[in-house]
Amino acid sequence: VGKIAVPDAILFKPGPLSPAEWDVMRLHPAAGHRLLDDPTSPLLSMAATIALTHHERWDGTGYPQGLAGGDIPLAGRIVAVADVFDALTTERPYKAAFSVERSVGILQESAGSHLDATLVRLFVGELDAVLRAKARLFDAHQGDGPC
Repeated sequence: VGKIAVPDAILFKPGPLSPAEWDVMRLHPAAGHRLLDDPTSPLLSMAATIALTHHERWDGTGYPQGLAGGDIPLAGRIVAVADVFDALTTERPYKAAFSVERSVGILQESAGSHLDATLVRLFVGELDAVLRAKARLFDAHQGDGPC
C-alpha cells in the first residue's frame, strides 16, 4: 500500500536502485502505516502494523525501525515470509521469477537471520496450499498487469 508513495520511475526501474532511490523506497512502510492506521478498526490497525513491519528482519537489520526477533509483531513476521516468497517467485522489471525450489532454498537460508525460522518452517510445510492460493490469485488477475 505504501508503494503508492514511491515514484513509478523507481518502482519499475529495470536495473538496480541507486542509494538515493533505495532511501525513497525505504519510506514505503511508514507511508503504508499512515494510510492504513485507524485505531477504531482492529483490521485496519493490523494492516497498518503489517505495512510498517514487513521489512523488519529477525536479526534487527531491517527497516524502518530496526526491530529484531520477537519485537517484530507476529503479523509483520508472517507477511515478511509471504512477501519474500512472492518477490522471489514473481517476475519483476529487474529480474526473472525464480523457481519454487530455489525460492524455498532462499527462504530456508534466510531463516534465523532475515526471517523467523519457525514461520519459514511452517510456511514450507504448507507449500502446496501456498502454491494453490498463488495460482488462484494469478488466474484471477491474469491480464490485469502487476497485482
